[in-house]
Amino acid sequence: MWNDLAIVLTLWLAALSIPAHALAAEDARAGTPPNILVLHSYNPGLSWTDDIHKGLTETLAQSNQTCTITTEYLDAKRFPDPDLMAMQAEVIAAHLRTMTFDLVVVSDDAAFSFVLKRREELFRGIPIVFCGVNNFQNEMLRGETDVTGVSEIISAQETLETALALHPDTKDVVIIGGAKSSTDRSNRSEFLRLMPAYASRARFHFWQDIPTPALVEKVAALGPGTILFLNNAIPGLDGRMLDFGPSAALIRANARCPLYGLWDFFLGHGIVGGKLINGTEQGRLAAGMALRILAGTPPAEIPVVKGSANRFLFDYRELARFQISERLLPPGSTVLNRPQSLFEANRRLFTIFGIVVTALLVVIAFLAVIGQIRRQTLRELQRARRKAEEANEAKSLFLAHMSHEIRTPLTGIMGLAELALNNPSSPAVQDYLALIRQSGQNLLHIINDILDFSKVEAGKLVLKPTNFQVRKMLDATIALFTPRAREKGIELSLRLDAEVPEMLCGDELRLRQIFFNLIGNAIKFTEQGEVELRLSAATPTEDGQGVVLHFEIRDTGCGIPADKLPTIFDRFTQADHFPTRTHQGTGLGLAIVKQLVEILGGAIEVQSVEGAGSTFFVGIPLEYALHADAEPETETAHRNASGSLSVLVAEDNSINQIFLKRTLEKLGHNPTCAANGQQALDLLHEQSFDCVIMDIQMPLMDGTEATRRIRQDLGLTLPVIALTAHALQGDREKFLAQGFTEYLAKPVAMKDLEQALCAVGEGKAGMG
Repeated sequence: MWNDLAIVLTLWLAALSIPAHALAAEDARAGTPPNILVLHSYNPGLSWTDDIHKGLTETLAQSNQTCTITTEYLDAKRFPDPDLMAMQAEVIAAHLRTMTFDLVVVSDDAAFSFVLKRREELFRGIPIVFCGVNNFQNEMLRGETDVTGVSEIISAQETLETALALHPDTKDVVIIGGAKSSTDRSNRSEFLRLMPAYASRARFHFWQDIPTPALVEKVAALGPGTILFLNNAIPGLDGRMLDFGPSAALIRANARCPLYGLWDFFLGHGIVGGKLINGTEQGRLAAGMALRILAGTPPAEIPVVKGSANRFLFDYRELARFQISERLLPPGSTVLNRPQSLFEANRRLFTIFGIVVTALLVVIAFLAVIGQIRRQTLRELQRARRKAEEANEAKSLFLAHMSHEIRTPLTGIMGLAELALNNPSSPAVQDYLALIRQSGQNLLHIINDILDFSKVEAGKLVLKPTNFQVRKMLDATIALFTPRAREKGIELSLRLDAEVPEMLCGDELRLRQIFFNLIGNAIKFTEQGEVELRLSAATPTEDGQGVVLHFEIRDTGCGIPADKLPTIFDRFTQADHFPTRTHQGTGLGLAIVKQLVEILGGAIEVQSVEGAGSTFFVGIPLEYALHADAEPETETAHRNASGSLSVLVAEDNSINQIFLKRTLEKLGHNPTCAANGQQALDLLHEQSFDCVIMDIQMPLMDGTEATRRIRQDLGLTLPVIALTAHALQGDREKFLAQGFTEYLAKPVAMKDLEQALCAVGEGKAGMG
């Protein structure tokens, strides 16, 4: 004890040695934030004092008011001796004399008494806010102004009433405490006041200042029917003063009966509960009053808070220990220290799990929506595809019908023109007939362009590679345009480099079609000058199995405007596209050329200067010919081999009948005509023929049905040549599979008809 006294005196002397001007210098500055003195009755580290200070400083910090806080402690709990308390008060007073404050906040009775006693000396005219003052009475402020605060009024009656209700078998109530501190004395007075009202329900016992070892023995000896109340902190077994929590824990560890208290600092350390005073709430309320005063509210207008800060609080563990149902607790009670549920014990894990599950659900929902959209899009795509296929099928059907209906009359026009050209007539008539044939060929070329474009667009074009002679193919193509070039006075030439292989393998028909379109365009758009087809040096392909042939088709025609070059290969596009255009055409030729070149694995480019001509560059890979194809027999050989044949012609179009009859007679054959399939069958019953030329679409009986009956019903194996306007891809194979011997597409050229009949004649000669 004397060591503690020496420490206090040393601190007091050190404080007195500090120069007053140094301590007051900061406060002397004008415009500084308000300075608040916080004076606690007890020491730092004591849970009650720490709770008050926490509530006070947190509330001030959360406000918009900036202030400076100076904190002092009287340490009355550890040094309750009056002489020591007086010495400590003098030390603090000496310190405070050098400072100026705008407001003072005090906690508990000792600090409140100190401020009131020294107010004239140290705190004249300074507002005072108190908290934690036990059993405050209005008389305490008699003669004082600018003082308000929060009273620490214990809820002894409410807690006692609750305890007796929860333990109806109670006979004795024991109040444990001391007699020296103001808190002990105040609480004892309150219980003494309540005793008469509860005398019939329980006996009251005050255990004051009992040495702790003896107190522990007395507590341990208590049995059922007793309730304990802990008024204040008690010394430990070693005589040192304990904090509030350890004090309650020591009693609880040795007691078999329930322990109650009046402050929340006991809760969680062994008391069942009660209507408890909360230190943090006391500090918050006091800070709120201080802020109002600093904002300009006179303290007289802020009433003292009495008792309303107390709340019913209970410890779940003690309720369970004494088997007390929560339903019996006062309304609005708070139960602390419940055992954590699985969720509470793993809140972080469950939160993460919930986030993950939510994210997964969002992802699943998103994927479901995406899947639904995808399925909907797929259905729409399928519907669109079906519609496109139906439209394409309708287009193909339309083209087939169009081709058929045009080819049928075209057969008569071109055939009769060819027959007439072979008969002597005046030059004018010959010219007219040549024009008729040329017009028919142009119309046929347009039809073939449209059909080929349809095949390419539908992806149904099938390549048929064969061995062919490069020079011969190009010469034949050039020969087709020589008369037209001569008529226009244009020089048409072919240049073939020596290193180009003589024989190659590729789709000769499509190559002819490419050059036919390019050379035809060059002649059409050239009025004077020349058109040149050049086949330059071939480069080997990457796999070494062939070469890439480089073609140039150059003309000196009108050229292509620069703004039309990017679209020159688009369908239905012509550089000369105005209503007054001078050149005719479908606008499909170059589109077909580009697609054919790409299907063959090549590329095409164009360079052109308007008014100076154009040059098309084509590169197409072709394989080397593995073996030479047999040379076709000459027309003379065919004619000699065929001989005179008896030919049945089944054709419903009278003009085509005339053309076929005259053509066959000119070729030296004996034709007989039938108007439909049924007539053809009747004639075959009556007489024999060497072959049949059969149209497909005829009234009464079509050519396909007639051919089936010839094979099955009549049992005849004579050649049947299909002569039809069905000229789409796959038609030839279809008719050959239906029993036809040969297939010819309308309009048929005389040489093609002659070649087919020569094959029949060769078969007849072999049989003879």
